[in-house]
Amino acid sequence: MSCWALVALKAPAAAKGRLAETLTAAERSQLVGLMFDNVLHALRQARSIDGIAVVTAEPLQAEGVTVLDDPGLGLNEALTHAACELATRGISELLLLHADLPLVNGAEIDTMVAAGRRSGLAIAPDKLGQGTNALFITLPLQFTFRFGPRSFEHHLAEAALRQREATPVMLPGLAFDVDEPQDLARLLAEDDADYGFLGPALDRSRSA
Repeated sequence: MSCWALVALKAPAAAKGRLAETLTAAERSQLVGLMFDNVLHALRQARSIDGIAVVTAEPLQAEGVTVLDDPGLGLNEALTHAACELATRGISELLLLHADLPLVNGAEIDTMVAAGRRSGLAIAPDKLGQGTNALFITLPLQFTFRFGPRSFEHHLAEAALRQREATPVMLPGLAFDVDEPQDLARLLAEDDADYGFLGPALDRSRSA
């Protein structure tokens, strides 16, 4: 079995728009880059990941990463296109991850893959239990991705429709994504070495 990771990466200028009132464009770009680097680091540390692919419309050079073009039709279409492309290369297992998981680590990745291998499908919800931050699935793809609002619920419904067992995976690093200003405060508290620049930005926002 060959398990690859697939990460969808937005253009930094288009990412994290909900943080625009707290962070400048340059700060948002820095945040996006650091979180993406952490995801890559976690994937490289994981023992169960044989390769890493990124689907993006942006020019990207990262050592040991296969870059796939985003056709520009939306996240679900981009992931479907990339999954089908990887299946043609003989890859039999796929772990989809968002690029904004700054606290995920290699051990969590391995736990997620192990859970997915037991049932063929595993889904990791976000911290609110509403979105989907990671999804393990076998290839060739026989599943419709439902990323977007309430995607965890929709992915479970998709699994039921296809009579597939879906294993929920609850892990803190996989659950913690960054969307709101309060997420920035927690991230700063967890890792002020890499994300110390968030401190002045949060102070500035509070005094505005």
